[in-house]
Amino acid sequence: MEMAQEGFSAVYMPEGIQMGIVGANGWRGGYLPFTSKGLPPFEPPIDADSYLGYSMAVAYTRRGPLTIIGAPRYQHRGAVMIGEYFGAVVCAMDMDHDSFTDLILISAPMFIDTDREGRVYVCSLSGLNVDCHLDDSPLVLRGDASNKGRFGSSLAVLPDLNADGLSDLAVGAPLENDGQGSIYIFHGERGRRINPAYSQTTADICFTMTKYSTVDQAQAMINYTLTLDANRKIPNNRAYIVVKQREVTGTVSLDLQKPKCANVKFFVEACPEDALNVLSNALRFTFDGLPSAQKLSPSLALQAQTTSFHPLGFEINCGTDNNCVDNLKVDFNFTRSSEVKVGIDELLDVTVSLENSEENSYNSHVILTYPVGLSFRKFTMLQGRIECNSLDSEDGSTRGKTDCTVDKPILKSNAKAFFIVSYGIQTNSKLDRKIYITANATSGNQEHSSLSILYKKREIDVKYSIFATIESSLSYSNFSFGKNNLQKPFQQSIGVTNHIRELNFTVVIKVPVKLGDKDIWVDSSSLQIPDCQKDKDEEPKQTDFVATVQKNKLVDCSVARCRVFKCSRFMGRLESKKYQISANLSSGWIEQIGLRSAKFLLTSTATLEYDSTQYIFFSTGSNNNPPVRKIEAEVEVYPEPDFTKEIVGGSLGGLALLALLTAGLYKAGFFKSKYKEMINNDEANPGVDGEAPAPEE
Repeated sequence: MEMAQEGFSAVYMPEGIQMGIVGANGWRGGYLPFTSKGLPPFEPPIDADSYLGYSMAVAYTRRGPLTIIGAPRYQHRGAVMIGEYFGAVVCAMDMDHDSFTDLILISAPMFIDTDREGRVYVCSLSGLNVDCHLDDSPLVLRGDASNKGRFGSSLAVLPDLNADGLSDLAVGAPLENDGQGSIYIFHGERGRRINPAYSQTTADICFTMTKYSTVDQAQAMINYTLTLDANRKIPNNRAYIVVKQREVTGTVSLDLQKPKCANVKFFVEACPEDALNVLSNALRFTFDGLPSAQKLSPSLALQAQTTSFHPLGFEINCGTDNNCVDNLKVDFNFTRSSEVKVGIDELLDVTVSLENSEENSYNSHVILTYPVGLSFRKFTMLQGRIECNSLDSEDGSTRGKTDCTVDKPILKSNAKAFFIVSYGIQTNSKLDRKIYITANATSGNQEHSSLSILYKKREIDVKYSIFATIESSLSYSNFSFGKNNLQKPFQQSIGVTNHIRELNFTVVIKVPVKLGDKDIWVDSSSLQIPDCQKDKDEEPKQTDFVATVQKNKLVDCSVARCRVFKCSRFMGRLESKKYQISANLSSGWIEQIGLRSAKFLLTSTATLEYDSTQYIFFSTGSNNNPPVRKIEAEVEVYPEPDFTKEIVGGSLGGLALLALLTAGLYKAGFFKSKYKEMINNDEANPGVDGEAPAPEE
């Protein structure tokens, strides 16, 4: 590809090498993969002169590698901001060394701020999505105030410099210090974040020797000592050379030709509570003149100061009056529920917002208080840089306190922050019927706008979970159809067990007592359940019950009038109680259904009533309503036995069988052989019946 500038940038991936082709396709750019699969070049249809492929980086996610490509001249503005050169350098950063990318750094070295040049955007990586929050409050890294800096011209992920187990970042600003350049070090933080306050900078110590005589040549040795953060006592100093060492000494050989400088690198600890106070650095030196060829040695003028102080300040942008007036508005709500369900909910989530609509706010905090019985579990950042520390109640009377810093050290003008604080709810927590959370916003500013809302208090109802089981026995009765004066003894038990906590509640038992105008029990008016009070009967919802009962074979309170019993008592945890339904079941209600043979389920119900403003039933469902237990009794009806047809049929069948047997014997000659045998017997035995034998002739 002609003028493709192949190899302008390059990254390595396990599948092969990818090279930027920034000049391809009319300088639209793209990249060229060199893999065993021989993939085609990537040249998206973007504007000409976008320089796509000017910078490249590879992010490693749980869903596979992701190529990040910069196009710093997209629409001549660098993809987002006019003149920034946004995307000049892109960098993927693995904060916790788990081999997966946590942050994407995108530089804009030509961004023009009020007093400096260049910035680096810190973007989060979620799945395959890169989010820089460019439309609201992006997290940016910046260098010192400088007319020219090109901060962000180079980015490099560093190994762990401060032994906190996290990667660090180096940012180059090649045009700072009159072209001598600077390197800034930013430390990684827990929670896949990076500290926006740089921890190392460089200082140039320069000496110039000016003559007050006619000599043209002179030389001297300068021995200097630089003390960082000289006004703070060790170990409270915030700037150091290495491991709390805040002094550095050096020697400079000086002449009249030009200034001589020494470069000193040092670290600055992040300390948001002290972000408004400058670091005062002291420089002390001694002057040792060297003899010239004429044996003349220069000396230091009496009025020269051998000690000077050089403050290193933090950014304070408060306008011409140098007085920042912020306008903070704090608010919060309870995220997932309108009530605390003790024993059901594990967490109470409080979503907090803080916004500043006027001048910068320094060292902004939101302090939450919460009642005894809740315990701090975690905080979740939604937008902004948040750090929270919490102290639960230790004496059982004082409230717990959660202190959260917001966008330390500066909550910018028109910035917003959102975060969630989660409090644990123990199953045995004892809370008031209502609890309240407070939120108070503070800052280091000396003055707040009169429109500020610095305090919020919200209440939430508290309910305690309960759980009880209801069990019942199954009974069976049967009747002959058509006999309306029969009765059968009936007994059925209902067992209730309370499982979680002691409380007063009522077991409500509903028993069908009348179907149509027929009583189901022999004496319905005397139907009682021991330890229960009879309440008003409940009328059925359906009056045309025959078709429904024939179809469903079910007699319950939807088709029959029901007697309501309420059994109120105090029950301790794991206590059980049995209730007994004992009466005589009548047959008089069955015939009207019109089924001579069937099995019906006579169904009572049992459920629970309790103070629903204080308690909530523990259920795996979504409504948390107590279950309605069906108490079933099987009633079978069959027709009365009638044996007339069987007797008549049996008799006729017997006669027919006898006739068949007789006919069969006759055909077989059974009766003829018997007759001949009788004749022969008579001839062989004359004189039978007292007659004399006949005389022989």
